[in-house]
Amino acid sequence: MKLLSYTSRIQLRYFMILFGIFSILFYVVLNWNVLRNVDEVLHNRKINLLAYLEANPDAPFQGDNPLDDFTFYAINIATFQKGKETYTDTLVYEPVDDELDEYRKLTTFVEIHNQHYRLEIIAPHLEAAEMIGTIAFFLGILLIGLSLSFYLSQRIISRIIWKPFYDMLEKLRGFRLDKQRLPELSSSGIDEFQMLNESINELVLKNMEVFDSQKQFIENASHEMQTPLAVIQSRLEALIGRAELTQEQAEIVEGLISSTQRLKKLNKTLLLLSKIENRQFLLTDQVDVNQIIRQSMEYYEEQKSTLHISVTIETEAQLTVQGNIMLTEILIQNLLKNAFLHNTENGILTIYVGEKQLAISNSVHKKAGEGAMLDKEKLFNRFYKQSGNPDSWGLGLSIAKKIADTSGWELCYRSDEALHIFEVNFQ
Repeated sequence: MKLLSYTSRIQLRYFMILFGIFSILFYVVLNWNVLRNVDEVLHNRKINLLAYLEANPDAPFQGDNPLDDFTFYAINIATFQKGKETYTDTLVYEPVDDELDEYRKLTTFVEIHNQHYRLEIIAPHLEAAEMIGTIAFFLGILLIGLSLSFYLSQRIISRIIWKPFYDMLEKLRGFRLDKQRLPELSSSGIDEFQMLNESINELVLKNMEVFDSQKQFIENASHEMQTPLAVIQSRLEALIGRAELTQEQAEIVEGLISSTQRLKKLNKTLLLLSKIENRQFLLTDQVDVNQIIRQSMEYYEEQKSTLHISVTIETEAQLTVQGNIMLTEILIQNLLKNAFLHNTENGILTIYVGEKQLAISNSVHKKAGEGAMLDKEKLFNRFYKQSGNPDSWGLGLSIAKKIADTSGWELCYRSDEALHIFEVNFQ
């Protein structure tokens, strides 16, 4: 559910940014409002104090009384600034707490009984700071709680909303065109998902029709080609038996027969390759690889004897894999045919059978350019031939690669000094 997590994280991130901006603005506005209220209290205190002293000229007051919240400092007329008021933050030592506390101070200039004074009035705003700190603390707790609630609720809601979508993906992963059955996509109450379901069903149906048409065309074309090729071959064989043919004409007919046989083999090979690509084979058999190797080696006894090839079979385990028996036989036979076909006289061929691996290696020709490492990028392409051997179609390794990929195996090539090595790793 990576999409859900990503969506929730994005939403949570923007939520926290907005909440942070709101918290900062709230703190600034609250702090400004508190200071404004404290300044208003100080101003009212000054007005009340001066009104009292004006109404009671005989009331005693001292310039600095520790029990009062105001202090009068006598100044000369040169430093007197009529009407000026200044509000500032200050720290005042509290002997009871043995610490400095925050206060707000009003500084102004007054004239009392024809005397000029600088008046300072202080008021604590420690309670306001504590109030702001408390509010900030609870806002933080609220932020964490809201964030967790938002994140969890978004995940739960997203899982419910996106469940049809992930069910759809899961069923599409297991869908195969050759099963001839539409994926059973669950219906959804969300209009967009329901439209997506309908579009997918329509797309899959069209692809199934195209797949069936293509498969039918390949089978029909292959079948129709086999008949005229067989007729051509039979008539050519009948023609070559006639006594009136000259030697030159007989050689031409033999060439035509050989070409016809090659066309028939090519037709069957391409049909097989198409069926493998269309996954028309079941992969449910328990295949004995060792037995296939023993049976396949009988087909190459003539080549082995003609070229005096030394064959070594190294068996470390009884290898049994799950796949298709016919396809596995074709895979192994194509690799063996490739090893014999591109071997050299008095060469070597080694077959290694491990617990989960089959390796077939053969020696290479010493002629210029033939012993080089093969091109891995093109080696398994159709009709790719690096050697000039006329008996090679360039399809054997391509078919072997398709069989390995279809069966979930890995076919790879490597070169080791004077050897070409093909390995099949069975998963």
